[in-house]
Amino acid sequence: MQDKMNIGCVQIKIEEDVQRNIEKVNTLTSDYSNHIFLLPELFTTGFNYEHIEKQAENHFEVLQDLSEKNIYMGSILCFKDGKRYNSFFVKYKKEVYFVYDKVNLFPLMDEDKYFFPGDGYYTFDINGVTAGCAICFDLRYCEVFYHLRNGGAKIVFLPAEWPAKRVEHFRALSIARAIENQLYFVCCNAIGNTWSDVFGGNSMIIDPWGKVVADAKNFVDKVIVAEIDINLVDEVRNKLPMRRKNE
Repeated sequence: MQDKMNIGCVQIKIEEDVQRNIEKVNTLTSDYSNHIFLLPELFTTGFNYEHIEKQAENHFEVLQDLSEKNIYMGSILCFKDGKRYNSFFVKYKKEVYFVYDKVNLFPLMDEDKYFFPGDGYYTFDINGVTAGCAICFDLRYCEVFYHLRNGGAKIVFLPAEWPAKRVEHFRALSIARAIENQLYFVCCNAIGNTWSDVFGGNSMIIDPWGKVVADAKNFVDKVIVAEIDINLVDEVRNKLPMRRKNE
């Protein structure tokens, strides 16, 4: 297991041009290597459904244009059996893995009318560390993160397009999820006016004590990074034991 990990968030204003968003991520992370970068939810298209419906079923292949110097994660439009999903991906060198389809679709943005929900919550391995993931609106459902924690997750990644008018909820809930599950919580939100919506940024990397170790606040096209020590998770859990169902 890799004890130390270089983690980052790429907080961007999502542009209408798909390739422009890919290029923006590559440019913003060009000075880094061997980092794990989290990108915002649907970072190639945003929630413009007219725009989304124009995308081909192999849309996710644009991820091949991301740099191979780093590992990238986030969510993207993905088709499976002709159905459209909001799917969490991990892109390592030339390989792309899909590890989760968003379960809790956001009704205020009509997400449930354009996407199919996933069927469960899953952990995955990243550099020998058990990780979990969720997407945006999932943040409001504490049981999601209990499940991931009980599945062995020591770090959870959450890409988001969270509205600016409720960004304090985003901050409070993200910090709470780290504290109550005693794990690292990495959340990356979109920023700025994208079509008719304004997103609030405030991407963060939060340690198992709930300390914000990196914060993008409301800066546009901002990269934040932190070196984390995964051993801190066990240290916190040993110092403050909490009973969990199924443990």
